[in-house]
Amino acid sequence: MQIQVFMGNAGDGNTNKLQEIIDRLNALGKSQPVIQAGAYGEDGLLQILEVRAAGGQREILVDSCSPQQILSVLEWQPCTEEDPNYADLVIHLARRD
Repeated sequence: MQIQVFMGNAGDGNTNKLQEIIDRLNALGKSQPVIQAGAYGEDGLLQILEVRAAGGQREILVDSCSPQQILSVLEWQPCTEEDPNYADLVIHLARRD
């Protein structure tokens, strides 16, 4: 699993970094809805990430993450290292300001 964290202005959902990823996924026919982290606590965010990964989504975009949510995802990452379902997963987290 790879995790990318966008800081600062990246947290508005309309940044160049997130938009580049959205555009690339759309061009590949793999458009996925962006998870709005504000709708979830730390545990809820981890659960939705697990559901998306189990459903076959290989790139997941998460907008408006709190520092605590980002930390939770980073702490969760080592727990998935031996699970092949997470081997090629990429999670993009945009931190809210």
